[in-house]
Amino acid sequence: MSGNVDFNLLNFQSYEDYLNSFIKKEEYRYLSSMQPIRKLVKLGYRCTAKVYEEHEFYQLRKQLHDHISPKVLSSVLYGSYFKGTDAALQALVDREEANLLQKLSTIIFLQVRQRSGFDICGYIDYEKSLRDFTLKLPDRTNWRAVFEGRAKLRPKPSDLSFFDWHRSILCYNDTYNYETVRGSNTLMFKHKADHKLIPVTDKPNPHSDNVNRLMIPSEIYGYIILYDHTLR
Repeated sequence: MSGNVDFNLLNFQSYEDYLNSFIKKEEYRYLSSMQPIRKLVKLGYRCTAKVYEEHEFYQLRKQLHDHISPKVLSSVLYGSYFKGTDAALQALVDREEANLLQKLSTIIFLQVRQRSGFDICGYIDYEKSLRDFTLKLPDRTNWRAVFEGRAKLRPKPSDLSFFDWHRSILCYNDTYNYETVRGSNTLMFKHKADHKLIPVTDKPNPHSDNVNRLMIPSEIYGYIILYDHTLR
């Protein structure tokens, strides 16, 4: 597959959603109908980037899904390089294959102290992070180095959610597995395959049955929290 393929296409469930991503609210106020606005987008008046035709969108999206979800796993799992004793990393090793086979979907919560003394924290889509490393995508986590102990796992602004306590930077991102659902006092993630809501809280929630929350002490990270969602 070409290295310049737009992986952002995986964030859209339909061609209409894809076209809508180019549209600003102000344009809808003036024209009051999505149909003429979408036509302008397709004609290229809305942006300088290439806008795919409908058949191109679905064809490329299928190719991307086939590429990132191979039917046969690589013969080497990155967890096979783990030789340490850290319970948190062992838990990730135990979940790697099930995540890559998409039988299980794990969200990692991690809080890391920086040299400045301030923390960064975030929610990581484990399966996506593993795939990004395999595909050598930009801003990837080197999972082999993490399991070998040569690098530390860190939340990034490109993860599902990220917060920098020192600079007060807060980021939310959808992935091809999850859609971020934010409320006034709650944060949840909706899995795009089965549309189940995953609450990331230790408080009772109507959707708590969709996830198993596990806090694991760690020699390296202090602790991590895993949110395991079994795919049906």
